[in-house]
Amino acid sequence: MKDRPKPGRATVLHNLIEEILARDDGQIPTNIEGIDTYFNNDDDLANALLLRWHTRLVASLERGLVDDPEDRREAVIEAWRHASRIYSGVRKVVDEMAEDPRTDVVAHAVLATARNDWAAMAIAAGLASGIDELGARVGQRLELEARRRNLTEQSTATSLQRDHCSARSKQRSSAEKSPRKHGAIPPPLAKPAAATARHAERRPRIRYTGGTNGGPTSTFAQVSMGQSVSTTTSD
Repeated sequence: MKDRPKPGRATVLHNLIEEILARDDGQIPTNIEGIDTYFNNDDDLANALLLRWHTRLVASLERGLVDDPEDRREAVIEAWRHASRIYSGVRKVVDEMAEDPRTDVVAHAVLATARNDWAAMAIAAGLASGIDELGARVGQRLELEARRRNLTEQSTATSLQRDHCSARSKQRSSAEKSPRKHGAIPPPLAKPAAATARHAERRPRIRYTGGTNGGPTSTFAQVSMGQSVSTTTSD
């Protein structure tokens, strides 16, 4: 039986990213086969992930501009949001590296990638003509707007979910406090003594007759709120 061929660097990186996307927690898994073989250290791995993020963003920008939208700025903002959704786990890893870089090399790589992202966004939006400081500042503002929209959307979704859970909790609480149980028959309305005597023959009765299977059948009928309610049970 032939040994299973070992995965190459591209396959290992693919498997790593799939795991990052599945976990979506901003952490880099360490249990991926071949990761120690093909990536020399944290710096090497960080550079590979940053390149994948930038490549995904550029693809998203091209996708958003394919129909030559009238508002290119809006298209660019939504393109960043699209990339951050479908590559959410990787974006979280990049943000984590920016917040707490393990080495100076990683910190420099994160900043360089961010500047490239911003420049690409500014150029795509038609607000810059090249990769320079001005373009980077413009692109950074576009990314900040995209992040603001993501936070607003997440906050709204969380609020709606909380309201929904609160409403369901109130419904359950109300049902538990109610003296009536589901399927219970309400008690008959009180009648004046004269009416009771006059209509004695019409009082509700429990009468037993033969059931469909030879067993007893009980029929209970009573008047409640002017309506007749009856149930039949068979043993």
